[in-house]
Amino acid sequence: MEETAKYAEVLVDVANRRLDRSYHYLIPEGMTVKAGMTLLVPLRQRAVQGLVVQITDILPEEVKQSMLKPIERIIHQDALIPGELMELACWMAKTTVSSVAQCLHTVWPFLRGKVEDFIIPRAGLEDGDVEVMKLLDPDSYKVLAALNRARKGGLPENILLKRTGVTQELINELLQQGWIGKTSRLSGEKRLRGTIQVPGSENRLKETVSEFPPVSAGGGQTVRLTGEQEEVLDSIWKTYEKKEKNTVLLHGVTGSGKTEIYKALTERVLKQGGDVIVLVPEISLTSQIAASFLCLFEDKLSVVHSGLKPAEKEKIWSDILAGRKRVVIGARSAVFAPLPNLRLIILDEEHDSAYKQDENPKYHTRDVARYRIEQSGGLVLLGSATPSLEAYAAAHRGKIELLALRGRYNQMEMPLVRTVDMKEELAQGNTSIFSNLLIRKLRERVDKKEQSILFLNRRGYATFVFCRECGNVARCPNCDVSLTYHSQTGELCCHYCNYRTEVYSKCPECGSKFIRFFGQGTQKVEEEAAVFLPGVPIFRLDADATAAPQKHREIIEEFRRTKPAVLVGTQMLAKGLDFPDVTLVGVIAADQILNMPDFRSRERAFQLLTQVAGRAGRREKPGEVVIQTYSPDDRSILHAARHDYPSFFWEEIAFRKERAYPPFAHILRILLYHEKEDKVARAAGELAVCLKNEQEMLKAESYQILGPAPSVLTKLKNEYRWQVSIKGKDPEILREMAYKGVKKFFEAGLSSGIKISIDVNPVSP
Repeated sequence: MEETAKYAEVLVDVANRRLDRSYHYLIPEGMTVKAGMTLLVPLRQRAVQGLVVQITDILPEEVKQSMLKPIERIIHQDALIPGELMELACWMAKTTVSSVAQCLHTVWPFLRGKVEDFIIPRAGLEDGDVEVMKLLDPDSYKVLAALNRARKGGLPENILLKRTGVTQELINELLQQGWIGKTSRLSGEKRLRGTIQVPGSENRLKETVSEFPPVSAGGGQTVRLTGEQEEVLDSIWKTYEKKEKNTVLLHGVTGSGKTEIYKALTERVLKQGGDVIVLVPEISLTSQIAASFLCLFEDKLSVVHSGLKPAEKEKIWSDILAGRKRVVIGARSAVFAPLPNLRLIILDEEHDSAYKQDENPKYHTRDVARYRIEQSGGLVLLGSATPSLEAYAAAHRGKIELLALRGRYNQMEMPLVRTVDMKEELAQGNTSIFSNLLIRKLRERVDKKEQSILFLNRRGYATFVFCRECGNVARCPNCDVSLTYHSQTGELCCHYCNYRTEVYSKCPECGSKFIRFFGQGTQKVEEEAAVFLPGVPIFRLDADATAAPQKHREIIEEFRRTKPAVLVGTQMLAKGLDFPDVTLVGVIAADQILNMPDFRSRERAFQLLTQVAGRAGRREKPGEVVIQTYSPDDRSILHAARHDYPSFFWEEIAFRKERAYPPFAHILRILLYHEKEDKVARAAGELAVCLKNEQEMLKAESYQILGPAPSVLTKLKNEYRWQVSIKGKDPEILREMAYKGVKKFFEAGLSSGIKISIDVNPVSP
C-alpha cells in the first residue's frame, strides 16, 4: 500500500461489545502510517489505543469521510504484531464471540497499556511564576508546584487530583486559562518503545516468510524407534508431504512411545527448514517433555508457559522472530508462539480439557492450532491414548487422518485391571473407603519394595446423591446427567434444562435409607492409607500440595527415589508421568468422575481411568489396577478395564447421537454474573427472550434455547451465576444468534452491572 493512502482502518483496544469493530481514521498530512503500528485515536469522548489493520484510499460505502476523525499520534513506529497473528485474533473473535481487543491481547501479550489523561505544565512557566501564584491562589499553587516538580512529563490527571486534593472544576479552570495543558498518553509507553519489533510485517496482514536454513538435531543423538513406530512415522510424513489433510490423530495406548515419534517428526521438519510447536496440557508437564527434547535440539529449543515474567517472554519472542529458536514447548498459550516458518504443531494428550481456555476469549487450543496451520501450511498432530470423541469421530468421517500405536514401547503387557463392587464391600461390613482387595494389593507392594499410586478425582465440585445399597444416582430424566444438590433450596437440579425435584431421604429404587452426599478428598485417603500401611512413606500430589513453585517436581522426584512408597493424587497423576517402579494403581472412587452433572462424564471417566491405569507396569515388572466403584457395569468402567477404546467410542457415540450432543450438535453457553441473585436471574430471563426473538428472525426453529437456569457453580467469588444455552447443528447460526441476542440485550439497557461470558462448545459444566 502506498504511503499516500488517506485512511487507516484501526482496531481499538476497548473490551466493549458495542464498540467492538474496526474504525476508519484520517491520516494527517505528513504522517506515515503502516499496518501493525499502534496509534492514539479518538473514540467518542476519549482517546484510546488502536492497532492499524490496513491503510487504504477507498472507504466502505457505509463510511462517510465527513464523519471521520484524524489520528492523534503514533505510539509506536514499528509493527508490534505479525500480520498472521492479527488475522488469527480476528478469527478468534468471530469463532469465540469475543471482542477483537481481548483476542489481540491473548495472541500478543505485549500490547497491554492503558490510555490516561496527563496534565502538563505550560511551556516557559518558571518557578518564580509558581511562587507568585502561592500568594494569589493557594489551591492553584498546589497544582502548578506539583507539575513543576514532575517537569515536562506531567502527571496523570487522577494522580494529580489525589496528590493535591483540589477539585476537577479547578483543573478545568486552569486548562481554560492556559496555565496547564492536557494530553492523552499510553501508560508504560517508554517500556513499550523498547519491546519486540516485527520486521517487515507492516506491508500486509498475511505475508510469505522466507524459510530459514535447514538445521540438524543437536547433541549428536538420534531417535530409536520400533518397527511399529517407524511405520506410523512414515505414514505421518506422507500426509505431511501430500498436504491433502492438515491434521493427523495418533491413537497410541499408554506407554506406546508417542513422544519418540514426536521427536523424530520434529527432527524431519527442522531438516526441511520448518519450525515446530509442541503443546502439553499442564505447565507441570513441560519440564518432563522439554528434557526429552533438549538432548536432541539443545539451544534451538524454548519452553513457554504462563508463569514466565514479561521480560522473559519478550526475550523468547525476540529469539523466535530472529530464527534463533525453532522448537517451542509449552502449555496452552504456547500455541501463539510467532515462529516465522511454522510447519508442525503437536498436541500431546489432545483430549485434555486444559486445552480449553476458561477465561475470555474461551478458545480451544486444538482449533487455534488448526487455523495456524491453515495459515502457514503444514500439519497438526493430535496424540492421545484416549482421544476426544470429537477428534475420533472426525477421523471416522474422513476429515482427519487416523493412525494407531497398538503395542507398548517395551513390549510389556497392559496392566491387569480388577473392578471391585463397593456395594458388596458394604454388605460384607466394610465401611472403609478402601476395599479389602486394594488393601491386600498395597501390602504386597510394600513387601516387594515397589511403588503404588492411589487416585481420587477431587476436582469434582458438584456433590451428587447416591444410594449405598443399590448404587442408584439421582439423574435428570431429560438430559441423562446427574442432578446437583442445592443445599439452600433442598432441591436436586439439572443445569441443562432446569428440571427440579426435592431431595429424598429414601432411595426411590430400593427404599434404602443409606443415602450419601458423596465427596472425599485426597487428604482423607492419605490419612486412612497411613493406618494400614504404618511406616510407609506416603506422598500427596494435588493442587494444595503443589501450590508453591517447584513443589510438583520435588514431590515427584522424592517419590521416584523412595521404595516402597505410595503416591496419592488427583487427575494430574494421569497426565504423562512415567514411574518405572509403579506396579499398582488404585482408583478410590470411580463414581466421583462418572457422576458429574455433564453429558461428557462417561467420556471423562473412561479417559481418566485409562490414563491413570496406564501408570502401572511401564517397565519390566507387570502392573495391576484396582478400580473401586458402585457402578461396575457402567460402560465407561467396563471398557476402561479392558483397555478397549473403540468399543467405548461406538457405544458412547450412539448415546450422543440419540441425545443430539456434540459432535452431532453444537452448544453455546452464555453465563451471566452479578452480586445479587435476583438481578442476575431476572437478567438471564430477559436475555433468553432476546435470544428467542433472534431465533425467530433467523428462522432457526430447530435450535433449542435451554434455560435460564442456575450455573453448576451457583455462586463463585461472591457473584451469582446463571446461564442460558443454545443447542443446534450449525455453529455459525449459534454464534450469530448469540451475538445479536446479546447485543440487543445490552442496547435495551437490560445489562446494568451484569457481566457476560460466552463459551462455544464448553468442555466443563
